[in-house]
Amino acid sequence: MEVDILCFVRKEYLKLINKHKTTDPIKLCELEKIKCEERDLHSEINGIYQYVARNRFIFINKNLNSIRKRFTYGHELGHAVLHTKQNFTFLKTHTLFNVNKFEREADLFSSLLLIPNLSKDMFEGKTIKEVAFELKVPEEVLEIRLSICDFIK
Repeated sequence: MEVDILCFVRKEYLKLINKHKTTDPIKLCELEKIKCEERDLHSEINGIYQYVARNRFIFINKNLNSIRKRFTYGHELGHAVLHTKQNFTFLKTHTLFNVNKFEREADLFSSLLLIPNLSKDMFEGKTIKEVAFELKVPEEVLEIRLSICDFIK
């Protein structure tokens, strides 16, 4: 992972959690005055972030399981914090702009929110799948978080 991206995401993450004293993505959305709704979205869409008329909106697919939903709130909150004025729906559908960097940043932001503390001891005799289950996060979120963890380098 690029050092600049990691520093940028960590800085914004720390600023947010120090301000509000929580890592709960749903509570943070509320505290940041981001309007959130759970809707019946297409099965390929987990969530959407939109910035319209100086208002931030997050739409979450109501059909997601609770673990995926929690990650998606964190991911979309990442867009709201890191990429406030970007309209990703427009960028994806009407331009050739590659949004993958923004998606990686939002994934990293969510992984920091959902797993603020990580230690070697958590993995003692356990698989990634088992640890992810205990932490109530998708496996890929734990893998993202591990990719920036000092104890495995």
